[in-house]
Amino acid sequence: MVYTFKAGSRIRASAQAAGEMCEELAASGALTPKRLLDANRDEDAPLHDEFEWDDGVAAEKYRENQAAHIIRCITVKVETETQTATRAFARATEISCEYLPISVVMKDPKLTEALLREARRDMETFIEKYQALEALTLVLADMNSVLKRMEVMPYDSSDR
Repeated sequence: MVYTFKAGSRIRASAQAAGEMCEELAASGALTPKRLLDANRDEDAPLHDEFEWDDGVAAEKYRENQAAHIIRCITVKVETETQTATRAFARATEISCEYLPISVVMKDPKLTEALLREARRDMETFIEKYQALEALTLVLADMNSVLKRMEVMPYDSSDR
């Protein structure tokens, strides 16, 4: 089997080595984040350098991830007929850690375009992850249809 990392991945280690290690862990019990971490504690392990081993730095990064999770989980009820909830905040850019109110993002064509690119990547990831599930055939077909329309229809703020 040939392993690769997703496009845009920041992982520097060998995807082949990572995939083979994950395969071995799955075959020898279970593939869990904890087992993968433990298997790479040795400085010679193939994924050792992908982990932060300074406990002070790692703890702070973990708390930052927790804070980002909180931000991503906050929703807001939009004043519409359906009164649906949507995320209250979105990342300002694809590479920044800054979040902006969704109302600000939706008023800025460049930020909205960035959010649409993120939505596209999320749909592509969903399709790739669940394409083998027959129960989702119709959903996946609809998502593929939306992706095709997104390719030919640039964002237009007058559409809202």
